[in-house]
Amino acid sequence: PRGPSAIGGKASLAFLDGAIDAARTGLVDAIVTAPISKTSWHQAGMKKYPGHTELLAARFGAKHVAMMFVAPQLRVVLATIHEPVSELRNLFTIGRVFDPMELADRALRNWFGCEKPRLAVCGLNPHAGEEGRFGDEERRVITPAILMAEQAGIQADGPFPADTVFTKALAGEYDCVVAMYHDQGLIPIKLLARDEAVNLTLGLPIIRTSPDHGTAFDIAGRGTAHPGSMIAAINLAIDLANQGRA
Repeated sequence: PRGPSAIGGKASLAFLDGAIDAARTGLVDAIVTAPISKTSWHQAGMKKYPGHTELLAARFGAKHVAMMFVAPQLRVVLATIHEPVSELRNLFTIGRVFDPMELADRALRNWFGCEKPRLAVCGLNPHAGEEGRFGDEERRVITPAILMAEQAGIQADGPFPADTVFTKALAGEYDCVVAMYHDQGLIPIKLLARDEAVNLTLGLPIIRTSPDHGTAFDIAGRGTAHPGSMIAAINLAIDLANQGRA
């Protein structure tokens, strides 16, 4: 069907279960997931997990996971994933900001050859809160998380206003940007490299990548979808798996 459906959701979940079983038994070295319709999952009865990342974390017993988006020009890791913007204030904790910094630092060292990764951390509010005038999350949550990261030997600077920090990363000042919520990090990635960017899940005991885009039901069956991001996801999974064999 050209659109969300229960049968599509059931098929997607069955394919994912098969991939998880194959990874657990060592039949495959990595998992590359195609885009899913979260509405289809819901129609198929999967209401507990909103997406691949959360379901994979649960199935593999991963305590902390993060979504990192990898493009030739930029890397971004997210502090929160599939939560409503209206709920961010209630979900925002020091741990939610520290964990992706720790996971990104480890991935940059182990997978991307950065001996001393440099992280730039976004603020949540406009102008990074402007000394508390536009919100206190920077003082109350983000700055303590940065201090915790520094104590763990992680080089992290910020919080920076999100409307300027990505230019610093593009200029080579930072190896990765830590964004506070989904669209804050995804908009610059998709503007810069929609057909090259890859979603890499950090914190799992296996390698998992996926394209950075959705199902595109509006062009399904027309032969016009660009395969670039899926090709990049497959190639990154191969590269990371080969590193594990070295």
